[in-house]
Amino acid sequence: MRASLILLLFVLVSGNVSAQKVRNHFFALHNIIRGDSIYNTFDKQVKLIKEAGYDGLEINQVDSFNGMKEALDQYKLEGSYFYVRLNPDTSYIDVRLKDYIRKLKGSRTIIAPFFISDSKRNKPSTHGADQTVVEQVCQLADWARESGLQVAIYPHIGFYVERTDHALSLAKQVNRKNAGLTFNLCHWLATTTSEERSGLKSHLTMLKPYLKMITISGANEVMSQQKNVWNDYILPLGTGSYDTYGLLKYMIRDLKFQGPIGAQCYGITGDKPALIKNTITVWKEYKSRLETE
Repeated sequence: MRASLILLLFVLVSGNVSAQKVRNHFFALHNIIRGDSIYNTFDKQVKLIKEAGYDGLEINQVDSFNGMKEALDQYKLEGSYFYVRLNPDTSYIDVRLKDYIRKLKGSRTIIAPFFISDSKRNKPSTHGADQTVVEQVCQLADWARESGLQVAIYPHIGFYVERTDHALSLAKQVNRKNAGLTFNLCHWLATTTSEERSGLKSHLTMLKPYLKMITISGANEVMSQQKNVWNDYILPLGTGSYDTYGLLKYMIRDLKFQGPIGAQCYGITGDKPALIKNTITVWKEYKSRLETE
């Protein structure tokens, strides 16, 4: 009887483990195909990404919205996030954004603002324009809430908000349930010290309540000395010395992160259709490992 109970418990536990599927939406940033001489229209690009097996594709900035949205709708592919530029020097927000966010109602698109200052007074990693940025994100969050959408501040090296700790501070000030931030592996690597890197797990734990989306790539585990740091920090997924899989394992298995995950391919040249195929193949391998290890 005891042996039977132990066997039953083992089967139940084993079944539980095997049922822990990875359900994160996996998408491509537009730069995975943008600039290709053959796949040179939104229609061709979206069709290719859809057929390759991705769950979605980025909508890159307001001028691309209508063309990309039409193609996404045609092929029934998600617009994973809408990358929008805001200027921290002014409270003005492009008037098209309210209407575009409304048109995304019913989707899972995340509104991802990045901040570029047109003046020299609001430099990267400073805080002089924080109040303006908070007001802008609050406005986006209010519009997004009406459409059932989320907002994620997008830290980007060289822009006004370039570090995750700054983005976290702003998200806390915004104080909206549907507003948070993005963790971008390449930009995190480009803006951190070796000491900060050693504390990544505790930092991610701190970010988790506000984390809406992450982007990943292959990368090298170095303090880059290259003139173009992306030669170390944005490599094809599955390459480089940085343990990108380990990062995903911690976020998905330990922190239970369930949000979308994007493949960052900025500056990667060569055969873009092959890059698309290889990237989704690596993701499927990662996913399989996460579900079986």
